Amino acid sequence: MSIMQRLYDSEINVAVSSFWDDGFYVKLGDEMNGYRAEGRCQTWADVEEWLEGMARIHYPDSAFARGG
Repeated sequence: MSIMQRLYDSEINVAVSSFWDDGFYVKLGDEMNGYRAEGRCQTWADVEEWLEGMARIHYPDSAFARGG
């Protein structure tokens, strides 16, 4: 299962935006409840790695962090 689907299933919100040659901007959390982490990545593989690492740090008790 994809990282994005696992995050979604664990009710962990994310935001990803891109601008042609400027990579991806990623945020963990949401506008209403606040963002717990923000970063910039050059590739989609980096986005997935960043989201996985930040989710494990900021949501250690989530189904995602437990491997669900």
